[in-house]
Amino acid sequence: MTKPPIHKGRPRGFSLIEAMVVVVIIAILAAIAYPSYIDQMRKSKRGAAKSALLDLSNRQEQYFFTNKAYANAVNMLPGYTAATDPLLFDKNSAYTTVNADAVYAVSVATIDDNPTSCGGAPCFQLQAVPQNDQQNDVCGTFTLTSSNKRDVSNAAGTPASACW
Repeated sequence: MTKPPIHKGRPRGFSLIEAMVVVVIIAILAAIAYPSYIDQMRKSKRGAAKSALLDLSNRQEQYFFTNKAYANAVNMLPGYTAATDPLLFDKNSAYTTVNADAVYAVSVATIDDNPTSCGGAPCFQLQAVPQNDQQNDVCGTFTLTSSNKRDVSNAAGTPASACW
């Protein structure tokens, strides 16, 4: 029977120090990458707010065409008659009733039938308020008016053009 060869020199495998260096490098990379990943996820969820506001704006115009006035609540609009106000939308821009899944709560913020304040015509303003983790997004609350003015309100001072 032959003996296995004896390896002279450096032993096989990794030392504990080498393994710990790799773990530290991976931890540093994760600490850098994770916040960027979270910011990109929040940015992608903004689409839910924009999509919901544009859809509700179209429904407001349909309502106005029929009733000669804008609806003062989302549940008055076509397609949302059984819905609560505000509407909760999830990350897929789908209506949800689960508060924990909600990304934005969309509602009719104001209706103004005073012709002097809106350039001689009735007007409305819709808003999408971030919910849950989306509250940490730099854009904050989205607003859309009947004159198609798009704005955001946030503490970070992020301009509307960066969010819309």
